[in-house]
Amino acid sequence: MADVISTASAFDDSQIALMDKAFLLAATDNIIIDSVIDYKREIGAKSIDLTKFTKLAKATTALTDGTDVDRVVMADTKVTFTPKEYGNVVGTTKLASLQTGGKADLGTAQSVAQNMVESLNAIGIIAGEAGTNILIANSAASEAALVATDTIQASDLKYVHNRLSRANIMPFDGDMYIAICHPDIAADITDLAGFIAANTYVNTTELIKNEVGSYGGFRWVKSTGVSVHTDAGASAVDSYDTQFIGRNAMGRAVSKDPTLTITGPFDMLGRVLNVGWYGVIEYKIVDQAAHWMITSASSYGTNV
Repeated sequence: MADVISTASAFDDSQIALMDKAFLLAATDNIIIDSVIDYKREIGAKSIDLTKFTKLAKATTALTDGTDVDRVVMADTKVTFTPKEYGNVVGTTKLASLQTGGKADLGTAQSVAQNMVESLNAIGIIAGEAGTNILIANSAASEAALVATDTIQASDLKYVHNRLSRANIMPFDGDMYIAICHPDIAADITDLAGFIAANTYVNTTELIKNEVGSYGGFRWVKSTGVSVHTDAGASAVDSYDTQFIGRNAMGRAVSKDPTLTITGPFDMLGRVLNVGWYGVIEYKIVDQAAHWMITSASSYGTNV
């Protein structure tokens, strides 16, 4: 994460350093979507190309002694990212800082960091929700036709796992793909027989932030950044898009790393400061074959 940006002459260096430390502690390793990002590039440019290489065909013919191998031209495609500006800001006062012994400054920095994490996580997840490989749960005709009982079924997971594996998509650590779901969906999955809670894993796989466990060949990670489509169709149930991700599915391009900003004061007595975050970034699907979604209801949906 980049160094803090500050134009706040009313804050001394020690205050800014403390706020930056509080910001970093609250922001570090909490952007869930970044756990599944394989394509990453950071460069100060208006648009950024990420290159995806096509797999070589299987070499199943035996070599002939004394005959050279035919050279294969490596094929690749470019996925263009156009990073966009994101940010938020809150106002804090000199009086609040003085009356709380500086605690208000730390609280403000932590609040801004939390907003940045939640915002960027949602931005990345929403980018994945634009995927085109979609399965409607429980063989429902459409999202609008979902009813309360159309939750994710074992057969749905088996189908999506097959789609990923038959395309030779590489899994993540633990030899499993990753499912990113809303907490309502996670609650459904953890109720299923055969679900393995993350705290009972017997291997040394490093846990992902908010990982709840494994089931159906997927490591399940919950996030409130997942969109909830309220009252989908005539059945009036919430619907959710759960993403199933393999290696090289998602990419992230950064023109300016999101960071803490402290600007001001702009009032006549120097009492008000602006504390916020700002960055120029874009998330995008790079390999559609490595990305699937299941649209479903949840037994924990608010309108079910």
